[in-house]
Amino acid sequence: MKTIAKPLLLAALSGALTLTTMFPAAAMPVPVVKQTQISNLEDVQFRRPVRRGWYNGHRGYRSYHRGYRRHSDGFWYPLAAFGAGAIIGGALAAPRAYAGSSRHVQWCSERYRTYRASDNTYVPRAGVRAECISPYN
Repeated sequence: MKTIAKPLLLAALSGALTLTTMFPAAAMPVPVVKQTQISNLEDVQFRRPVRRGWYNGHRGYRSYHRGYRRHSDGFWYPLAAFGAGAIIGGALAAPRAYAGSSRHVQWCSERYRTYRASDNTYVPRAGVRAECISPYN
């Protein structure tokens, strides 16, 4: 049954499509209505009233209102927040400076060639940085 139904349905649809495309579509013509001339027309000059402001002739409020927020000055807020975040983040991410005594720094730099005073470390023979411990700690 299914094998016969598909070809029959296909043939019916293709026949309907062929028949509908053979003849052009035409709509019923619209009847033309004759307009009558009215002779007692009078030209009138009309002018809309000009509104020169928003509220009672002025732009905006006269004074500050509770809950009123200005929308024209908000462009700098994201830039200020980004700048403040960059400054604070840079300060937090910076390595801490070692604040040891000058005698300690002098002793470590004389003893180890690879001594770095900023983090109080040097590179021993093993290759891993180690903390410098002096008698002046």
